[in-house]
Amino acid sequence: MAEKTTLCFLGILFTILLIPISSQSSFAESGTIVVDSLNVDYTIENGIVESIFLDPDFIELIVTMDTTSDGTIEITIPRALLDAKFESVDDIFFILVDGFETDYVEIESSSDSRTLVIPFFGGDSTVDIIGTDALNPFAEPEIEIPSWIKNNAGWWADDQIDDTAFVQGIQFLINEGIMNIPPTESGESSEGEIPSWIKNNAGWWADDQIDDETFVSGIQYLITTGILQV
Repeated sequence: MAEKTTLCFLGILFTILLIPISSQSSFAESGTIVVDSLNVDYTIENGIVESIFLDPDFIELIVTMDTTSDGTIEITIPRALLDAKFESVDDIFFILVDGFETDYVEIESSSDSRTLVIPFFGGDSTVDIIGTDALNPFAEPEIEIPSWIKNNAGWWADDQIDDTAFVQGIQFLINEGIMNIPPTESGESSEGEIPSWIKNNAGWWADDQIDDETFVSGIQYLITTGILQV
């Protein structure tokens, strides 16, 4: 029974792909849905796409749709959103349509995206596209600090610039997006002095004795105590 179902799905898929575009256009709906800030383009034959969303926990893109008869959905998936890899080489996706494994055709592949054509039966409502790598929208932002900023930290640690100049420099770097600080709740404005351990951290960081995350934790402390306003 499973073999017959697979053959039937393949028959639907290749039959529809062989139909001239002009014959299909009256039944097709095209659109774009933004998923986690990335555009997912689609064209569906004999149906309407209701939603597309990512489930990073199960490494899958889920498409919900309302179908009127047998057809296909062509979907372009950004690699940054979902991809299927095996040892850095493109691998196949695992596709389920209403819970049943389904064959598909990959009609285009680029460095940025992969385009799949997936068949369905009339009445089917859910397509699960399962890969190996998925965007995690809940991941902490990566801390990136240009190396030249260490010069300021080193000068401050050596008392070549004062606290005010150091704080103003950090404020400028954060406001201009040069220094990326993970979300931190600001405290009330404070006239307190900068703790000496933060200056020690700055000196150690300038000398590569501690990593970026440790240095940033000191900056976060200045923000939460109100010494540094951003």
